[in-house]
Amino acid sequence: MSLLVEYFQEFRRFQRNARLYLISSTLNGMTIGIILILYNLYLAALGYGADFIGLVLFAGTIGAGIAIFPAGLYVDRFSGKTIILWSSLLIGIAGVGQILFRQPAPLLVSTFVAGVGGAFILVVNAPFLTTYSTPAERPLLFSLNITLSLVTTVLGEVLGGILPLWFHGLPWLMAPLPSWLAWALAASPLARSYQLALLLAGLISGPSLIPLLLMSNDQPVASSHTATQPLIPRLMIRQIFSTLKGLNTRTILLSPMAVMVAVQLLVGMGAGLFIPYFNIYFVQHLGASSALFGAIDGGANALNAVLVLVAPWLARRVGKVNTMTLTRLASVPLLLIIGSTNVLSLAAILYLFRQGFMDMSVGILQVFSMEVVPKQHRGLANSSYQAAFQVAWAITTPLGGLMIVHLGYTPIFLIGACLYLLAIVTLWGRFRHGQENDKVNDEEQKKSSG
Repeated sequence: MSLLVEYFQEFRRFQRNARLYLISSTLNGMTIGIILILYNLYLAALGYGADFIGLVLFAGTIGAGIAIFPAGLYVDRFSGKTIILWSSLLIGIAGVGQILFRQPAPLLVSTFVAGVGGAFILVVNAPFLTTYSTPAERPLLFSLNITLSLVTTVLGEVLGGILPLWFHGLPWLMAPLPSWLAWALAASPLARSYQLALLLAGLISGPSLIPLLLMSNDQPVASSHTATQPLIPRLMIRQIFSTLKGLNTRTILLSPMAVMVAVQLLVGMGAGLFIPYFNIYFVQHLGASSALFGAIDGGANALNAVLVLVAPWLARRVGKVNTMTLTRLASVPLLLIIGSTNVLSLAAILYLFRQGFMDMSVGILQVFSMEVVPKQHRGLANSSYQAAFQVAWAITTPLGGLMIVHLGYTPIFLIGACLYLLAIVTLWGRFRHGQENDKVNDEEQKKSSG
């Protein structure tokens, strides 16, 4: 209880834009939860296999990957409020297309556009929260952002599992469609029940825009001279080369930013193989209903929310790097058992803890990844991290779908676990002493106190 009181007191001390951002993320969580549970199942109900579902996911990730670096440049030069607001609107418009379009080409295009908008949200998140917080506040702020989003995501996942069953049980909604409505809604009752639930999720996300409109316009990190330069790829290349000028190859490869990019690359490759297919794995392979998987995934996120709150406390006692390493290492054997068992109850129980251990240190990782780079390069750094993760995810997601179709589920879990282990070893090997983090953090504290 004292931990919850501490978080509530800290929330009241956060700067106004940080509080409004937390509220918006919280309101948007329910929509995210419903989509996470149902979208792949909706595509499967339309008659698409895991290979095409992987292609759809690939299109979204490619859109995000292409937009990542331009997003990083915009984040360093323009108002975070403007970027978040317009990106959210773009995702909303593209999301409607993802739900109403049922032919392959429109599905791929709308998913690609949603990925572009998602890239800007991903990149602006950490720099925006870093700008509106002190070094001492950041572990709590980042963890609270994740936790509040997870809580409403849990509600969305539980609701998302139930809604299709409820819609499917309403005969007037499942009746044959008039000709003027046939273009919009699926003919199959199962697909239509998923589609209606997804459309409702879109409506639920509307209030999340209100806190964004109430934000004040923040000042970009970059100087006014830099902000007036055109945002073109040549500028991005010039910025990268100016950062790396005078460094030898070994120094570049072992730099904090390069190592964090490598960690994100490995995690993205592993996650892309199996994360997008967990709902299909549980529903089609292990025999769970959509409602049951919604409850399982919601339970996992609920436990994750609790563990994320514990992570800053753990990091203060054993260090950020130890926290990230130990918690993620604990998730690997659980992943291997989930991928090798045919017992639904066992997989469900282990799924709760696998996700919790893997994701509880995400907030700590976000803080750490920002603090190991200079302030003026945080937008570029975060776009590099996200690009590495998104590109890796884009490459392995369709491969995961093809593996499922031709080899089954076991290989995707085995290879994913190996990639996770390699990422953990890379992080631990480079940052186990925590010197870079301490140096940057100390410099910021001196500046803020001076």
